[in-house]
Amino acid sequence: MNSGSKCYTDVNGREVLERILDHRPTWPYLVDERISGNYYPINSRIWIRDHDRQLTVLTDRSDGGGSMHDGSIEIMVHRRILHYDSMGVDEALNGTAYGKGLVVFGKHILLVEQPEDSARLYRVGAQQLFMHPLATYSLPNTPPYANYSNIYRQSWLALSDTIPLNVHLLTFDQLASKQYLVRVEHYFELNEDDMYSQPVTMDLQALFTSIGTIADMTELVLNANLPLSQLHRLDWMTKDQESSHVNMFRKLNFIDKYLE
Repeated sequence: MNSGSKCYTDVNGREVLERILDHRPTWPYLVDERISGNYYPINSRIWIRDHDRQLTVLTDRSDGGGSMHDGSIEIMVHRRILHYDSMGVDEALNGTAYGKGLVVFGKHILLVEQPEDSARLYRVGAQQLFMHPLATYSLPNTPPYANYSNIYRQSWLALSDTIPLNVHLLTFDQLASKQYLVRVEHYFELNEDDMYSQPVTMDLQALFTSIGTIADMTELVLNANLPLSQLHRLDWMTKDQESSHVNMFRKLNFIDKYLE
């Protein structure tokens, strides 16, 4: 695979950044330590590609990695050094447990697909890998199980309908008896997929009929501590004497230029 000395890594599972070997996009890069200078955080995925194929590796936890040679991906799941590496902490990076070196167990899923079809696989696959169901078990205090199942609810589903594939229910939190905090995100990037990068319209009432009728909704800022209508962002002049607020038309033009 002729990957052109490039690889791509995610930023907290959302934005994807292009990484070029021995290069930085905003300043002349002096190669001092080639390996550490070309390793990047991998929160959920890394990939390389050419015109016909894309090789993607999904991770179930944060790793480090890069592409030191065309057509290759390196991933570091754990680092252990038995001597001081002169990086300032004055001790070896020797993680142990019960007197033995730590062992890291994880999952890596390999995807090989055409570039134009890869996004719908790695986006959905990363969500399924990271948000997989957690199985828990307990012993009922009052046997037999039939009595326990009659007293306690065994299952409950808040959603009454299916969420679109490119939308993720990020938060569903009950704040009071009839008050809920709901966050949804469109987790496909612009121009990432012909179908799933398009805007989506959802009917929240149809989704949450199981919890009652929605009488009122207030749109909040992302961290949910302020109504969006009360948000007043700081505005300052940039070096080129333009406002710090980038309008959507300029932003889309910039993104299109970057993706080219």
